[in-house]
Amino acid sequence: MLVGGAVLSVGAASIGSLGVASAATNSGDSGQSSVVDKLVAKFGLNKADVQKVFDEDRSAHEAEREQKVKDKLAELVKEGKLTQDQADKLSAKAKELQTARQANREAMKDKTKEERKAAMEKEREALKQWLSDNKIDQKYARFVMGGGHGGPEGHGGHGRGGPGEKPNES
Repeated sequence: MLVGGAVLSVGAASIGSLGVASAATNSGDSGQSSVVDKLVAKFGLNKADVQKVFDEDRSAHEAEREQKVKDKLAELVKEGKLTQDQADKLSAKAKELQTARQANREAMKDKTKEERKAAMEKEREALKQWLSDNKIDQKYARFVMGGGHGGPEGHGGHGRGGPGEKPNES
């Protein structure tokens, strides 16, 4: 119990943000063992306990993000901007793509930067077609691409990023 509390305190103080925590815990990310191993070595902690704290923190943040997306989709349905069927399809497609990305993560590591970029572009084009086929405005791609991390409304796009933020209505 004391070790768990120490790990939580050290982990919270050392990490401070979801982005770093995710980078520290994504399997296949060379940063994972780096941060976890550094904490273990520096404070003499059990590696499994440290990893468990990182994993629990990531799961909590993912659940929070998913709830925000769900709430935003419900709001858009209530406002008449999406039908319930479209919102359900967006949720299902997001889960489908997340599963596919996880399954392909290992294979993507061996690809060149150009190959990864081409694969991402192919995924974006397929998503555009899927949105069109389902009569869903392109601006809602952000709900499928991970809440602002891609698609027309994501970073570098034309709208605002997060699932809790309203897109520009241009």
